[in-house]
Amino acid sequence: MSTRSLITIENEDGTYRAIYCHCDGYLTHNGAMLIDHYKDRNKVQELLNLGDISVLAPNVNPDPNKPHSFDYNERQEGVVVAYHRDRGEENVNAKVVSLDELFENTWIEFFYVFDLNGEWKYYDDYHPYELKDVRKELESEYKELGIKRPKNFYGYWTESALKEEKQKQQMEQE
Repeated sequence: MSTRSLITIENEDGTYRAIYCHCDGYLTHNGAMLIDHYKDRNKVQELLNLGDISVLAPNVNPDPNKPHSFDYNERQEGVVVAYHRDRGEENVNAKVVSLDELFENTWIEFFYVFDLNGEWKYYDDYHPYELKDVRKELESEYKELGIKRPKNFYGYWTESALKEEKQKQQMEQE
């Protein structure tokens, strides 16, 4: 099962340009990756130019000297997997939508907005019609978990992994 998300950019005219992302849309994965690796409008636009994606990663473009495709055994580590570029699908271009249309998209668990101020905001289906700051919410989530956010960690915390990380961070403080 996937955590579906939309990744959008706010346009000057009040509309939003959006793409679908099939995997790992939750805050500690896609949210964290967006604030760490998609910090400027140009890179966000480059991501959206791919159209809908299966997997978000730190790098938009693969190394042209190495194979990269939708197939697991030919994916480059750390590179976005896109439906059109990497699997040849059609009709997956970014779409222009209104904020109301984003809020009404009930089959999406999270959507992320790169706003006109260059900040990432998000909405989840637990807090209808409320855009929250990704960075602040991540800090709050990690505070609740009782750990500092590890650098370059993008994922979900199992109980055992969380326990291990807490022990590691406690040892580092001593």
